[in-house]
Amino acid sequence: MCNMKIELIALDYHGTLSFKKKSSIWSVSSDVIEALLKARKHGIKLAIVTSGSGKTVPENIRLLSDILAFENGTVFIYNGKCVMCKPKEWNRIRELFLAENIRPKSVGRVVLVYSITYSGKVKEIIVKHGLQDYVDIIKNVNRLVIAPKNSGKDLALRRIKETLKVKGMVLALGDGENDVALLREADIGVAPANAVEEVKKVADYICDKANGECVKEVIENIILHDGVLSAFKR
Repeated sequence: MCNMKIELIALDYHGTLSFKKKSSIWSVSSDVIEALLKARKHGIKLAIVTSGSGKTVPENIRLLSDILAFENGTVFIYNGKCVMCKPKEWNRIRELFLAENIRPKSVGRVVLVYSITYSGKVKEIIVKHGLQDYVDIIKNVNRLVIAPKNSGKDLALRRIKETLKVKGMVLALGDGENDVALLREADIGVAPANAVEEVKKVADYICDKANGECVKEVIENIILHDGVLSAFKR
């Protein structure tokens, strides 16, 4: 592994940085927040890259992040401004989905999220309206994210690097299927113990700890070794 220092850590939020405390509440433990603070003090930039709308990302985590990428990298929050990445025809495409007799689990600023049980129906809608060249279906655990073509966490990470003018190494952590592209795009990819097999297969390192405890261990390792991930578990 290259000894260039890590300048940016890109973090999935649900299931990576946070854990599900209750049925609908995602939480980040205090010791993990302390680790994020230490990373910032050591000059490491932090980015949250999640498929969610950002509603469940608490204010203290937002304030610790240099940039936020929501809805699988189609919505960016940076310096207090919100930028949405969508083609001009996207609003019309969304309306075509919303006019059908299947209810999305959530409606974001850009993406639509459906239960994976509607997989066949979603594909039917795309074929029915000839949207194959305009829509991506991104699987994430038990959900389907309907996003503009060529959306993804890999492209989000490229935009983040450009926005933050990152020249050093980038480390990414993620646990779900849509994090495969994120880990591949980063210089170093780490999967927590709770990651799905698809993520573990592409990860450079697999942590024996889950969720935020993995994030904490990675950050402490980087700080201990002066900006380099060293002597970590494969």
